[in-house]
Amino acid sequence: MKEFNRRVFDQVPSHLIYVPEMRLISRDELATILKPEMIMEDDISDAEGWSRQSTIESKLIPNLLKYAILSHRWGESEPTFQDLKREEKKKQTERHKGARYRKLHEFCKKAKRHGCDLAWSDTCCINRGSSSELDEAIRSMYKWYRDAYICIVHLAQSETLKTLDIDEWFIRGWTLQELIAPTRMKFYGPGWKPLTSNANDKDDTEFIFALSGITKIPINDLCNFRPGPNRAWEKMTWAAGRKTTRIEDIAYSLTGIFDITMTIAYGEGHRAFQRFMAELIQNCEEWQILVWAGGLPGSPTEPACYRTTDKLALEVLKNRQISWWGKGSGDSDFTVTKRGVQVKLLVVPVSIKENVKKKKWTFLSQPAGHPKVQPLKQLVVQSHYFPPASTTEWAVGIVNYRHHDAEEGTLTEEENYMCFLLRRFRLHGMDIVRNHWRREVTEDILTVRCAHGFEKILETVWL
Repeated sequence: MKEFNRRVFDQVPSHLIYVPEMRLISRDELATILKPEMIMEDDISDAEGWSRQSTIESKLIPNLLKYAILSHRWGESEPTFQDLKREEKKKQTERHKGARYRKLHEFCKKAKRHGCDLAWSDTCCINRGSSSELDEAIRSMYKWYRDAYICIVHLAQSETLKTLDIDEWFIRGWTLQELIAPTRMKFYGPGWKPLTSNANDKDDTEFIFALSGITKIPINDLCNFRPGPNRAWEKMTWAAGRKTTRIEDIAYSLTGIFDITMTIAYGEGHRAFQRFMAELIQNCEEWQILVWAGGLPGSPTEPACYRTTDKLALEVLKNRQISWWGKGSGDSDFTVTKRGVQVKLLVVPVSIKENVKKKKWTFLSQPAGHPKVQPLKQLVVQSHYFPPASTTEWAVGIVNYRHHDAEEGTLTEEENYMCFLLRRFRLHGMDIVRNHWRREVTEDILTVRCAHGFEKILETVWL
């Protein structure tokens, strides 16, 4: 019973649908309904485990508690938690009538077909009148989808493999974790016809290749994803084209994927994503997480800030030889402070030239070394306006320089590097604390090519 109770409160949603009776139950009722104390010695023997205790804990109890979970796009009139509670007061033959209950009925039929007497749907299994239950549901959502016996996906627009890419399910924020968290999934079309003949669509090679092509998520991650702050830039690109109804859900829907814990506060608007990014940056050791365009100088405002179509940028960001894991390349000890994200960059002063007609700005690195040569090739940036050189000093901050110690960075001739555009006021006598380098927001992620290899002392910059 101890293991049963542990799993109930650690791994099972707070409310579930008990399919045989089509009614909502709380997890407190599970012991009464499922009767784990009735596990017999014959059951243990038939399960063929390594030991009696391990058989109970790893096979029999999980089999008792297995539940199906629904992934779908909300319709106009979905039954709520309160609706199902009201239905319980009616006679069983009169419950759940009407078209609004059709999806729920079909889902529960499919759950039963997959051997599950328990089912969970986000429309009716969360008591949104309880702030503590809503908070727990959002924090635990990834875990609930991961621990479900099977995730049943209802697509409202796609009936075949060929039309998968037209379905809005693939562009919603919450469905990203609903896709990568479960180990078993079954996709159904609008009329609840299965899209494949497999019991688990993640075992279907053609189907999983199609999912990878639509979402740009590697097949290994679709089948064996592990949450955490690693590979943060890549994971952000998976979410870049997705939308949520509530602004805050852009952040909340990513917490499970990155294994980030944060308080839930609907009504905070865009601040939710800023708080999320502060937690992610604090836990991440890869310089790629700092490479975004648009947004704010010290924080992106949405996952789309990480998206780029620039081939050079993609080559550098995806090249594992340039330390995908942040070791030996760039600053892996960056941190969030009251002044912003503190990071060491290889800073190269540049001059600026304007092309008003094309709205392009060219930055040329200033000659350095012996003999004096331009260390970087020109950097061209598209923008409507930059402050004039008469009032502003400009520099390029290289992010993924090579380094052998904490003080000096190295650039290699003819290599491409990720960089930021930095500026500060051209004011004589102003101390560096008040006039430090600031990141200039650009429309695109920037790369620059090294013309002549060189070494330089690193500078601490606050983004």
